Amino acid sequence: MKTPRIYYGAVAVFCIAVLVIGTAGAAAMTQQGPGNNLKDKAGQFGLEKILGNLTAKGYDVSAISAAVTSGDYTTAMTLMKEFRTAHPDVFPACGAGAGKGPMTDQAKGERMLPMLDNLTAKGYDVSAIRTAVTSGDFKTAQTLLQEFRTAHPDVFPARGEGAGGDHQGWQRRTQNNR
Repeated sequence: MKTPRIYYGAVAVFCIAVLVIGTAGAAAMTQQGPGNNLKDKAGQFGLEKILGNLTAKGYDVSAISAAVTSGDYTTAMTLMKEFRTAHPDVFPACGAGAGKGPMTDQAKGERMLPMLDNLTAKGYDVSAIRTAVTSGDFKTAQTLLQEFRTAHPDVFPARGEGAGGDHQGWQRRTQNNR
């Protein structure tokens, strides 16, 4: 009957090891303290990195740095907003960048011209649409493009088709989940 005692001992050692490791992991997480999340610090070293870049560019951000150092992130973010208002040229405008914000006229033109090149290569006369796009009259270009689509429905892929060919995306997933 000594065999079960060895097993009980091994199970007890295993349970103790699990408790010690679990407690040590939890203690390591609590040492980081509250308020060390992405919301308060703008990402891992995010606010400090932004302030370092601004200092390197010659801007005085000492008040913001002092607030961050003292742990007062609310004040630091308020000061940062004031700095952004005072120096709008330092940061890119909200919505700037690829795929952000409303589509500008330039982006519409850049997007439409390759499509028009493709249609011209296929032998379609899209010169009126191209003229409207290059002149910046996108309302007229959109109207002419809609008329072209109505007159030539076979030129453009049907909804759900396109670069993926027979890719049905969410339709396939919802049918499989029923």
